[in-house]
Amino acid sequence: MPSVTYKGKNVADSQLTIEFLNKEFGISINTKNTPKKQLAAVRACRIMLEYHFRYGVMQYQIIDDINSLQKLRKMPSILKSLLPRQSSKAKQKMVSQAIGEHSLEEIYQMMEADLHTASAVLGSKSFLGDEPCDDDCGIFGLVAQAVWGMPGSSFERLCHGELVNLKQYCERIKERYWPDWEDCMCKLDQGIHQSKR
Repeated sequence: MPSVTYKGKNVADSQLTIEFLNKEFGISINTKNTPKKQLAAVRACRIMLEYHFRYGVMQYQIIDDINSLQKLRKMPSILKSLLPRQSSKAKQKMVSQAIGEHSLEEIYQMMEADLHTASAVLGSKSFLGDEPCDDDCGIFGLVAQAVWGMPGSSFERLCHGELVNLKQYCERIKERYWPDWEDCMCKLDQGIHQSKR
């Protein structure tokens, strides 16, 4: 879970971190031109994705397909040895959030429905607000998992096919805020490779 420590204060959770930083620095990336009704729909979309989709990603990557993490990155042996423990913790967390009580098929159906909803909220807009807004940060992080973080999954196929507007949305945010994305990924791969030595 994303967190930040600033002036000795620890803040966890992506949305709480954004709200804390906005208040601390007196800033907000939300534009005054975006209608409140539109921002409310975007906020509801983010919360929906954080509840269903995030835990579904956990189910897919850490519990069902523990090797998917290894597919994404060549992991040092020490990290591979921790994956079964992380899988057990993930299962416990999902049960405590009630989503772990559903069948695998139901969880994946919820995830696909969440992607369809996010796609409908986005529509043909470039961003969820008139310009990127606070909630775009969280939504990008979650939808990007379907676009790039679950290779070969039905979620990836949806974002590259029927719900291509979600892939295009992620590409726009990536290009706008991380023009050095590929360099960062190469450095991450190199760092992991060097730690294996």
